[in-house]
Amino acid sequence: MTSPPNLYHEKQKLQYCLIHTVNNILQKKEFDATKMDEICYGMNESKWFNPHRSWIGTGNYDANILIAALQKHNLKVVWFDKRLGVEKIKFEKLRAIVFNIPSRTLLTLYRGRHWFAVVQKNEKFYNLDSKLSAPTVIAEIANFTKNHVDSGDSEVMLVVEQDVDEDTVVEKI
Repeated sequence: MTSPPNLYHEKQKLQYCLIHTVNNILQKKEFDATKMDEICYGMNESKWFNPHRSWIGTGNYDANILIAALQKHNLKVVWFDKRLGVEKIKFEKLRAIVFNIPSRTLLTLYRGRHWFAVVQKNEKFYNLDSKLSAPTVIAEIANFTKNHVDSGDSEVMLVVEQDVDEDTVVEKI
């Protein structure tokens, strides 16, 4: 199955996967390293050893930057409590799902993390991972999410419009 021609999809550069993730959710090039660094400096003034990004300026932004960037566009992030089970997620209320997964780099001594978004558009979910050559349709979003949750080392964050009540996104026990 092919993606719709109007689906925006950025490709991976350096450790800018969080920039690509945010832009893919917004479906346009809204953020770059300069704008993300400005958010970092707003949280911590240190330019060299800022805890929210790589000290060498190659990206590697943290979840705080994701949340702040999306808030600027009236979106909010709801951390998914993996103990609840994926079947509790109300997928129809989501704008996107953000995954943070382990990622190996060329340096085998460094095991980093990779951000990517799955975006809902026209009642379908699309994997917009910046490491993919093109977006892919996800036929079973619950199974896709469950596979990541069951891996034990993935973090899952749910993105909703600002006016959506967080308590309605995941059914509580």
